[in-house]
Amino acid sequence: MLFSKLGLSNLLKNKRKTVLTLLTISLGFACLTVAKGYTNYCLWGLRESIINGGVGHFQIYKEGFRERTDDDSFNFLISDYKKIIREFSTVPGVKFVAPRLSFIGILANNTGSATVAGHGGWLQEERALTSFSTIEQGAFPREDESYGTLIGSGVAGLIGPSVHGTATLSVAMNGGAINVMDFDVTGIISSQLEELEDTYMLIPLESAQSLMDVPDSIDTIIIMLLNTEDMPSVENRICSICRRNGLEYRTWDQIVPYYSGAASFYSSSMNIALIVILAIVVFAIINTMLMAVYDRMREIGTMRSIGMTAFQTLRMITAESTLLGVFGCAIGIILAFLTAFIINVFGGIPLPPPPGNTRAYQGLIYIETFDVAVYSVVFILVSILSSLFPARKAVRMSIADTLRWI
Repeated sequence: MLFSKLGLSNLLKNKRKTVLTLLTISLGFACLTVAKGYTNYCLWGLRESIINGGVGHFQIYKEGFRERTDDDSFNFLISDYKKIIREFSTVPGVKFVAPRLSFIGILANNTGSATVAGHGGWLQEERALTSFSTIEQGAFPREDESYGTLIGSGVAGLIGPSVHGTATLSVAMNGGAINVMDFDVTGIISSQLEELEDTYMLIPLESAQSLMDVPDSIDTIIIMLLNTEDMPSVENRICSICRRNGLEYRTWDQIVPYYSGAASFYSSSMNIALIVILAIVVFAIINTMLMAVYDRMREIGTMRSIGMTAFQTLRMITAESTLLGVFGCAIGIILAFLTAFIINVFGGIPLPPPPGNTRAYQGLIYIETFDVAVYSVVFILVSILSSLFPARKAVRMSIADTLRWI
């Protein structure tokens, strides 16, 4: 406590240098925290747009499904899927489970044709799976519309149908024959990913099973959780059920590896920013502490001449830099949260569509408590370490030299 009081008193003696150093620390802390908050929001938005864009948290397949070829894809269908869905639905943390039957075909009408990579599914669950997408025209197919379909805006651009217009879907059945079925386009959907929009098509599951001649069969089970953060605790149960039923699973980030690359890029960018800002803070604190030590060199010599040890001198100087770090972080936290609040209240920062995406978005700031705690510890430790060089200068000089200091 004594050395803290001495440190505070010494900082108040050099108000101008102290204020400038505090501004450097607090602004650096605030800038870094706000930048990390923006990164957190971008990664959260990317993660949730993938999960709620039709991918889900887990996708379940028959064992060996990922190594299949187009010729033997019908050998990897899940037949008794309703029993398995009920089993997955009992896992704590699961919001809902949705079956899918995927197909690749040609959708055509009088004005054009397009290759589609679509799927059949339960419409209520599919609506929940695409909550981050936008219906540009029309509406989602209703439960009573057995031949209703939802197509991507890219597909609509190729075949040019109007909503409630008719389009014909041609796909290969089990056995190699081609089957054809007419569908009523009830809506056109726009998602975040351009590649998905260019091939997307959704039809009712029963229609897909009839079209492909695989009654009571699916190829994929999608599991949506209540919270993404629950994935580690749920995964063990998912894995256990898959082993019992001869199934395998993939998580959303394994299905869309683009997220891992984006997360690594943002992490590297933040590390570079942290190094640059910490370097500025180190030099600012060293400069302040050196000036403070030089200004009080005779005072330090006097205290040492009446019994203050080198270790006590070191503690006094270290206390000053620690207080600089603590006060700088406190001010920086206030500035960071205030900046984030103002940006979020005014709707965020307008940003253009990222590469491969189709929609612009508003960038918000999402500051996590963990990040604030980590940066606070780092800045305070850097402040303490930055005082070692000035403190070493003070204790290595002889008492006689310090008393003669001008």
